[in-house]
Amino acid sequence: MKTILKLKAKLILFSAVFAVGLAVTGCSTTGTGGKSVEELTAAANSGDPNASLKLADHYYKQKQYKEAEQWYKKSAEQFKSK
Repeated sequence: MKTILKLKAKLILFSAVFAVGLAVTGCSTTGTGGKSVEELTAAANSGDPNASLKLADHYYKQKQYKEAEQWYKKSAEQFKSK
């Protein structure tokens, strides 16, 4: 139980730090931009970091934390390689 709480706390901290970084650089993370989850998934898997980030936010809002974590990590890797 403690491990799960620690992981959740780290995910929340990571999300907050990542969101602040995006706010500072002027990136928007609101909504899905009118695109379906399937469209965002296809774009994210094609290398679009903004799509990955929108997917992560979507899954986080749906309380699907493991899926959100996967997309946050992928988004960070994609932004870093740009």
